[in-house]
Amino acid sequence: MSLAMALVGSGVVASKLIAGGMHPFLAVPLRFLISTPIFIGLVYLTGTPTPRLTARELFIVALQAAAGSAGYSILMIVALTMTTGASASVIHGLLPVLAALVATLALSERLSARLWVAIAAATTGALLVNLVSANRIGLDARQLLGNLLVVLAVSGEALFAILNKKIGKSLPPLYMAALMSSISLALTLPLAALMFAVGPIESTRSALAATVYISVFPTVLGFWLWYSGTSRISGGEASVFMAVLPVAALILSGLFLGETITPAHVMGIALVLFGIVVSLSRRAL
Repeated sequence: MSLAMALVGSGVVASKLIAGGMHPFLAVPLRFLISTPIFIGLVYLTGTPTPRLTARELFIVALQAAAGSAGYSILMIVALTMTTGASASVIHGLLPVLAALVATLALSERLSARLWVAIAAATTGALLVNLVSANRIGLDARQLLGNLLVVLAVSGEALFAILNKKIGKSLPPLYMAALMSSISLALTLPLAALMFAVGPIESTRSALAATVYISVFPTVLGFWLWYSGTSRISGGEASVFMAVLPVAALILSGLFLGETITPAHVMGIALVLFGIVVSLSRRAL
């Protein structure tokens, strides 16, 4: 799950590249057009079971795809044309809290004191990491709108990460990931058709490369790893691991965008790791 969130964090950096070189209505369908055949091939090669889903279960998966897969991807790219990557990272630090609230409301889970401490530590660390990296948060209307879109995207990601607990039976993680990608493709293909209908398609090489990267790593590996992890722990525990996302985004920004890693960043990472350790502890506080 930590690796899955690290891959999603790298997708934030890649989305910034896509935002400057390709329309999201083209980039997002292309992402799932690449990932879906890979998933189907993996399901076939590994002999993964493909059980039938009830109408209710299909609805839950479709809701996950709309909110936290296709919706998240489109909203993030649009938002990053209006706001900075630093501001988006700050908002991503709220993901564990949003996910914990979703787990409480949607799953009727009662979060223990141990998990509240873990969530608080991980969220504090994630916010510290990102607040230090942000030079400023713009207050102009365009950037404010971009920040609000990031909030909506992160809320959809929280819903995506938790909702599979509402499915009444255990399903193979690879099969679930393939189904998620397939539904996301079906939901976004009309957007690509609209783009081709209204005019010529333009994109930069860096945006294309970033789209291919997101298709293979955050999507194929990220979906698979996340479903494998959430099938083993509760929704509340899963929320803690989401704090890895902004930390990974910061580290990758330092490597690829030249941002400086300070002692405050190290402290934030330590808090995130502490939250994960507490979440895995079996002794109640």
